Amino acid sequence: MRSLLAAALTPLLSFVVATAWAAPADPAVALPAAAALAPLARRERIERHTPETLWERIDGEAELYKTYRLAASAHALYEDPALPDRRIDLSVFSFADPLGAFGLFAAFRPPECAVQTLGNGGCLGDYQGFFWHGDFFVLADAAGPAGSRPGDLRRALEAAAALLGPPPPRPEPLKAFSRFVETRTIRYQPRHLLGREALPPGLEGTVRGTPVFLSVGPGGAPGAAALDAYARVLEAPVLGEHKGNRVLTGRDPALGPVILLDGSQGIGGARAAADTPGIRDLIEAISAHAGDPELEGSW
Repeated sequence: MRSLLAAALTPLLSFVVATAWAAPADPAVALPAAAALAPLARRERIERHTPETLWERIDGEAELYKTYRLAASAHALYEDPALPDRRIDLSVFSFADPLGAFGLFAAFRPPECAVQTLGNGGCLGDYQGFFWHGDFFVLADAAGPAGSRPGDLRRALEAAAALLGPPPPRPEPLKAFSRFVETRTIRYQPRHLLGREALPPGLEGTVRGTPVFLSVGPGGAPGAAALDAYARVLEAPVLGEHKGNRVLTGRDPALGPVILLDGSQGIGGARAAADTPGIRDLIEAISAHAGDPELEGSW
């Protein structure tokens, strides 16, 4: 019996150890080789940063990256020897999880962006382009003649995406959330507006004009504790139930009426009154992760 138990536990323990000690992915893997973007040539030096040193490169913006759990970054400059003003500045950021990379993508994405099939989703402008791919966020800034700049920008991002390989499936909470909300409204908030620090971080979006969210932290006991903590900042908080799930309603001093439900996979909520038709069923569905890629809309 003891040997059978050991044989059964060994693969599990190996998986746990490997998972616990997995090193962050090296962002430099997505930087094309020196001659890959000819006639642009990469400078020999690859600049690297940690969350603590990123301010040396982007002073004033480093905190934004850190809030999404940045792990490391790598940067390279590609220049045309015959035309110094023609260049691509390519940056690759790796995050602790895919939702962090998506969060930065959502923060950068302008409303008019037509999402490109780069990685898990990308945007291209006149001087800047970017995409997210699993744990990575790739950003390119371009300079040079208008005739070559858009092509240089696209080639650089496509080369980086090819180095990363096929994009992994989108995170399950993100796929589930996209079934209910207008996909162009989705944002990821590391410290959610609803509940401040009381609630786990989550996804925000809009359903038929109603702001809703999904915390990606666990439901159950941790979720119940989060609801209790949030209740303390609400005016006239009321705890109840909906189909066996705890429900919290009240008035947030900054946001107005709110309703939250502790589901099996996380906390769903909305900035809506408790008597809004169908609101309990909506946030119950949002709180039960069950994504279907076929139902995803435009990102």
